[in-house]
Amino acid sequence: MIDLKNVSVAYKEKEVLNKLSLSAEKGEIIGLVAPNGTGKTTLFNVMANFLKPNSGVVTFNGKNEYKTEKDELTIHKQLATLPDQSDLFEELSGVDHIKLYANMWKGTTKHVQGIIDQLHMNSYVKQKVHTYSLGMRQRLCFAMIVAADTPVMLMDEVMNGLDVANVELLSNRLIQMKRENKLIFIASHLLDNLDLYADRVLFLRDGIIIHEQQLTHETDNYLKIELKPDQYNRLAREHSLPEGHYYIADHICCIPLADMDLTQQREWIERLLTHQGKQLTIGPLGTVEYYEKYYHEKKSESDRSATYKLEID
Repeated sequence: MIDLKNVSVAYKEKEVLNKLSLSAEKGEIIGLVAPNGTGKTTLFNVMANFLKPNSGVVTFNGKNEYKTEKDELTIHKQLATLPDQSDLFEELSGVDHIKLYANMWKGTTKHVQGIIDQLHMNSYVKQKVHTYSLGMRQRLCFAMIVAADTPVMLMDEVMNGLDVANVELLSNRLIQMKRENKLIFIASHLLDNLDLYADRVLFLRDGIIIHEQQLTHETDNYLKIELKPDQYNRLAREHSLPEGHYYIADHICCIPLADMDLTQQREWIERLLTHQGKQLTIGPLGTVEYYEKYYHEKKSESDRSATYKLEID
């Protein structure tokens, strides 16, 4: 569906993308994570042809590239980007915005009311946008790209400003769209949320993909517990930590279970439970753990999952 080969982008002396390559197929949701200012938006802009790379090629369906006006039109019929809230027209209603996107890409608005119903927008969608809250605006932006119904979609911080209920609402729609064979790229700071619907998550650093986390394949389980550095150091002195364990961002200890028998697993569970008041979990490493591992940065609770204060629409 889409291939990037050796894509490089530099701003003056700073290289943002460095010969980056990736391939993606329809029916995938691909998460994209990295600290701010490290290339996520630049990558989306290159894919959407908002920015020409210094070198490299973006190819759609194995044949279309951004070389001629005809090719550009062909690609833009297949790709839509999540509109920014600043792009909204304050004096137009929400339904006018959704119909605009529907007409631009689909040439019909027959499917618009179904989107409004599913996203619970009927109570306000006919009001002018200047009356909308932050969460209502973001839901509108999502409804617009859903109405475009393109095979490829790029969504930058699609969950921004949403409460828990609306994050769940949009997540369910994303899963539905994946089943409809859409190819969706999502850059998000809600890392736990990505684990719910993404097939894989790409981690960017120094202009390249440093890790690809597969979420649809079987993965190894770990015992995971938060420990302060002195607690972890004491544990390491008193016991031989198994090969392949991690101590991530100076706060979370991950003990692999793959090569242990039941007796050894029980011993390690009992050992870690001696740290009273610390929650012990069992499971694969998720996007949060990989983020903290590769960027050496502890994520706050608001950046892990949808824990925003509920808003009243």
